[in-house]
Amino acid sequence: MRYFSYPATVEEYEPGDFIVRFIDVPEAIAFGRTSEEAIGNAPDALRAAIEHYIEREPDVPAPRPAKAGEVSIALEPDVAARAILRRAMNEQGLTNVALARRMNRDEKAVRRILSGRRASFTLTLEALKALGLRPTLGV
Repeated sequence: MRYFSYPATVEEYEPGDFIVRFIDVPEAIAFGRTSEEAIGNAPDALRAAIEHYIEREPDVPAPRPAKAGEVSIALEPDVAARAILRRAMNEQGLTNVALARRMNRDEKAVRRILSGRRASFTLTLEALKALGLRPTLGV
């Protein structure tokens, strides 16, 4: 599994008010009184936007390396794993039902995984393996 982080810009839009914007995830916006505070708030904004994509959109934006002047904001491992799962399902043209069959589980299990509610990280890893992915820690 690749390390999932997204590039963002930080700018002071008024004195003492900073904003973090994600180029590839425009729905994610964070604010703060300092650039450090805004960057500290950015993971929560990114998580909320990516979870929306996982549950409701046809595809999750792919992360890319940060360019000069951008900062990288990492997703938490559980959200990154679910984002990778959703992207892989889309690439393979699989529905929730088809993935559930591969896992020998009920479709509700896949819905729980994608929603992030009442599904263990182990179950998410099981789903990734059912898609032929071998998660590793990228450090």
